[in-house]
Amino acid sequence: MIASRLGRALGPGRLVRVTRGDGVPRWVLAWTDARGARHRQALSTDRRVAERMRGEIIRQRDLEAAGLGAVEGQSMELAELRDAYLADLVTRVGDSQFRNVRLRLDHALPAIPATRVRDLRVVDVLKFRAVRVGAGVSNRTANCDVAALRAMLNWGVASQLIAENPLASIKRLPDGEAHQVRRRRAMSEDEVDRFLAAVRADDERNDELHADRGGRRSSEKGTPPGNALRSLFATRARIPQAPLFEFLVSFGARYGEARTLAWGDVDLVARTASLRAENTKTRRARCVPLSRAFVARLVDLRELQKRALRRGVGGADRVFLSPEGRPLRRDTVNTMRVFDRALEAAGIARVDPLGRTLDIHALRHTAATRFARNGTPLPVTQRILGHSDPKMTARVYTHLDVEDLREAVEQSVERRVERA
Repeated sequence: MIASRLGRALGPGRLVRVTRGDGVPRWVLAWTDARGARHRQALSTDRRVAERMRGEIIRQRDLEAAGLGAVEGQSMELAELRDAYLADLVTRVGDSQFRNVRLRLDHALPAIPATRVRDLRVVDVLKFRAVRVGAGVSNRTANCDVAALRAMLNWGVASQLIAENPLASIKRLPDGEAHQVRRRRAMSEDEVDRFLAAVRADDERNDELHADRGGRRSSEKGTPPGNALRSLFATRARIPQAPLFEFLVSFGARYGEARTLAWGDVDLVARTASLRAENTKTRRARCVPLSRAFVARLVDLRELQKRALRRGVGGADRVFLSPEGRPLRRDTVNTMRVFDRALEAAGIARVDPLGRTLDIHALRHTAATRFARNGTPLPVTQRILGHSDPKMTARVYTHLDVEDLREAVEQSVERRVERA
């Protein structure tokens, strides 16, 4: 097939034998691409090989000129498509989501016996998914692994690199509560009160230990406990962790959103916290209203940070810091230590008799459930949490227990009795 551009035929190109200096003669192809640009491309020292290479180049050129380049793209290597996809994805999503997708693709592609797009078979991907489930991962995790592959292929179709997604027909595994390996639960109101009280007690206990260590260090140096050295140590206050946990359990922010919240994002007069798009999972900014009581605690927290940092607190400084006054880590290891101590002190089981767990993200579940208990309309809760779909808010983040339902039933019965 000979393609044409603007009414002029695009020829098969011209092979020329070229020798440069004392080098080996090579066959060079002079050809015009589908956009009319001219190229000179060294192919091979063997004419027969060069002729075959020319035929492949011209065939791909003609397919592109005819609008069929994506069909030929089915021969693209999966690794090449993955690299192109990730190069685009990194500009559109947050760091954590990008790392998650990259890890899923790096895990899935080597486990599937296909190197090119055209070699992908649904049955091979289903076998991979079954192996994952058999290894103990939840249906949801296995679905996410396959979804990462499908998203890469859909991107290839949208980018006109490939003609079709070979995995478009794969259906998701059921991933409701009955199929979850790790289920989270929400705290009751009594548990929330006990938990926050335990965190505050933990802060006070660590403050005392911090001050005691300062006194001991002064004595060890042979300096009277009341001297300026101890005073200097005492001015470096330990940062309380209770405000962080109260923010998570009261306003439903994700840990990553709370970790990156800066003082410049907080308006103490309007009582709002602005979560910037680059710090949210959905890459959409949202504004969270704060209660008067919590704003008062933030004012106290800022004063403590000034003492700990021994300088003023600027708009770029983080609102929530580690006890030592450093930015919170990306992972939750250290924060979970405080969380676990508070649960134990409050007498709250980390895992309940039904196998449901409490962790840092369960505080977000708890916040949504508390909104539901208080009668907050679902669309309002959706906006506070930053979900794009209220069904997600209702399905995942509300865990009303039997006592919540009992109260609703009793109120309904009381109203019927009053009307009678």
